[in-house]
Amino acid sequence: MRPTQEELEDRNILKKQSAAEEKKLKEEKKRMLLRKLSFRPTVEELKEKKIIRFNDYIEVTQAHDYDRRADKPWTRLTPKDKAAIRKELNEFKSSEMEVHQESRHLTRFHRP
Repeated sequence: MRPTQEELEDRNILKKQSAAEEKKLKEEKKRMLLRKLSFRPTVEELKEKKIIRFNDYIEVTQAHDYDRRADKPWTRLTPKDKAAIRKELNEFKSSEMEVHQESRHLTRFHRP
């Protein structure tokens, strides 16, 4: 079943406005944001009011390059490991987890 035009517009997949209308809206947003920024205090004003302070001394140190991506241990789980985790989670939810009696039917259990 294909999504309707309204659903596509709600998800920002299908544009509601023409290119000219989008450009006009973008310019209005730009003008509004620039106006808001103009009311913000400058760095000099913040320094005068002692709200912000910069240090004259700058320290630069060497940093080593390394892979900053996080380890993803869940990608190495076997189906058996996943089933054991689901079983343990279901047991916890059914016996140890405190749930109000009237909300118990809303507890989601995972497939075994």
